Amino acid sequence: MSHNKTPWNPSKTATARVKNPLPAPTKCPFCDQCIVKIVHHNEVYGRVYGEWPWVYMCKACWAYVGMHPFTNIPLGTLADGALRKARKNCKDPFEQIYLSKKMTRDEAYMGLAEHFGIPKEECHFGWFNIEQCEMARAWSVEVLKGLSA
Repeated sequence: MSHNKTPWNPSKTATARVKNPLPAPTKCPFCDQCIVKIVHHNEVYGRVYGEWPWVYMCKACWAYVGMHPFTNIPLGTLADGALRKARKNCKDPFEQIYLSKKMTRDEAYMGLAEHFGIPKEECHFGWFNIEQCEMARAWSVEVLKGLSA
């Protein structure tokens, strides 16, 4: 993979690998400003994380979302601080399900999608709102209790 790629010159191979791509955000759902721009990790985190240092960010309210590596495809929807916190808090117990080795990652996602009544292809933490995050966390905690029983 060439490192001269940017969100303005994405890798066609990496782009083709992304299943169910979301469109690039153009409007911020958290504020009345619509100033969503592609920015470097340095602007958000003060340093680079990973090998693809780009995010979409609303410059007015600091809602942001990362991108699939070497593409300009968002990993999910824009998230403000509260939504980022909710996504992180619900993902930890979910990951414990498949890290326990009593269920595969695919089985865990299939179970959560079934619980939500959505196709597995639409079951992405980066797509969840706060309410869905809380529901995913509660489901994961219950599944973990059942696995350890």
